[in-house]
Amino acid sequence: MYDESIQRALRRQKIKPITLPAPLLDRLVEDFRGESPVSHIITGTAGDGKTYHCREVWTALGGDVATWNEGEKVQRLDFGERTFVIVKDLSELRDNESGELTAAFAKDVANPSTRTFYLFAANHGQLLEKLKSAPNNDAVARLTKVVEDLLVTGKSADPGIALELTDLSRSPAAETAMAIIEAVTTHEGWEGCEGCGSGSSCPILENRRRLIGEGSHDPFRQRLAALIELSERNGSHFPVRQLLALIANAILGHPDARDGLMNCNDVSAIQSAGTADKASIYRNIFGENLRPSRAEKTELFRKLNAFGIGAETSNRVDNLLVYGADDPAHAADYAELMRADTVYGATPAYANSQRIYLEGAEDTDRTVFLTALRSQRQRLFFTLPDAKAKDYDLWDLTVFRYAGLYLEVAKKLSAGQQAPRAALNMVVRGLNRIFTGMLVQNQDELVLATSGSYSQSKRSPLLDKLISVPRSGGEEVSLVADANDGAFGVSVRLVRDTETPPIFLPLSPTRFEFLGRVAEGALPSSFSLECHEDLLAFKARLLRETEKRRRIEGDDEVINGELVLRFIELNPDGRAQPRRVIVRV
Repeated sequence: MYDESIQRALRRQKIKPITLPAPLLDRLVEDFRGESPVSHIITGTAGDGKTYHCREVWTALGGDVATWNEGEKVQRLDFGERTFVIVKDLSELRDNESGELTAAFAKDVANPSTRTFYLFAANHGQLLEKLKSAPNNDAVARLTKVVEDLLVTGKSADPGIALELTDLSRSPAAETAMAIIEAVTTHEGWEGCEGCGSGSSCPILENRRRLIGEGSHDPFRQRLAALIELSERNGSHFPVRQLLALIANAILGHPDARDGLMNCNDVSAIQSAGTADKASIYRNIFGENLRPSRAEKTELFRKLNAFGIGAETSNRVDNLLVYGADDPAHAADYAELMRADTVYGATPAYANSQRIYLEGAEDTDRTVFLTALRSQRQRLFFTLPDAKAKDYDLWDLTVFRYAGLYLEVAKKLSAGQQAPRAALNMVVRGLNRIFTGMLVQNQDELVLATSGSYSQSKRSPLLDKLISVPRSGGEEVSLVADANDGAFGVSVRLVRDTETPPIFLPLSPTRFEFLGRVAEGALPSSFSLECHEDLLAFKARLLRETEKRRRIEGDDEVINGELVLRFIELNPDGRAQPRRVIVRV
């Protein structure tokens, strides 16, 4: 799925291309046509659409499509008195080619009267590598510094360099996924299915219908967007190329088809074999139509399977799936959530395997029903109505039980609203238990404790400072929107006083989950050693700040040969309080 290959396939098959919203493309064309154009670098990961943007800018500025298709590494276009230089992939250039071009680029972007402008596309690492291999002169060094600043902070401290940089990997992939679903499911090519002999029972058309859903508020789309957003906030990016593959696999997946993907010729055989339920879109989202080895090697499905959907469950969900057909307490929900879906829900195949499993004969092959059970958990995650999602603890079907709360917090903070108090209490309680190594219940104050050194001791009995969570005396602990380009979305903000800058702790969904698990009683090291070490490093930062403050205020001084130590003592209700001990030195 490279841009060049796609263009050849479109011409060969005479198919109208899928078009997606491209706000950057419109901005680039407008800028290059304007009175004061600025050179631009497009960066990102493989599959983000960098070559697509370069080609579309070329054609929008009047470039010949046939010339572009000749495949030259560097394209030059005269536009009035200006010359545009477009490089669709900087990594394709040899060092001697890229070095000469980079030197000219560095010179032109620093020249206010230049008539030559550039559009470069390069992956993150390749961009910096090519800059380092360019001729070592002041102009290139100055350009390299600007590019590094733009990559890290999005801003340049050198106003003399007329250059903009856009990182496509920072585009919201969840929004892109919804746009791809819209473009694919409404494509004119589906008109060819009219009059097809397979009729409404075609699994390909059934999966398309489920993707179309009931609009933007359809549970399937909402839950898929949530998974993609959570993955991205955890640092796993979904390029456009992967999202296209995901939607194609969701529609066409079937384990019995060649390469795990159906075409129209496969449908009649699948219907005759009675295995249409294996084409479930809810399984295909996780690549379960593919051979296990292939799905595990595909980055797209590795990221989605990290949520454990299908393997994770709750007693209530499994009671519904296993006993719901015969249990009067679950009869209404079973009818609504299982029997109502005659295609992928309580099908005859599922009911038969369920009966065999419950009868429990010694020679029963239970793997058939356990596999079906896994598929039903995946289906319920995407189809549970919002009204029942809370009753069945939707996110218990994933390894991220607090993901729903995390998304709620991120949404409220991005809208300028206050985070739910329950979320802040949970985070503070989790931090306190990590900082002290005790099951403290304090949630209206942060208990900063130490073991007498900066060592990462599991238990810290000495109280260093109690920091008020509600604003009091200049102190405050709060949840705020993360300022780091939305990389995490949520941060803990700790204010000590009006003179000291606030201290921030970015919270990814994994860190948030870790704090939630610890807050409810899990041992820190049993869930994530990496998260535990990250939070102990945050604690060390706080301890250094308080040490500076005590040194200034003289609190560490020994008076009359006596030093006061404050030990942490737990009340019967679990709240930490200081117990002073005077030590003679």
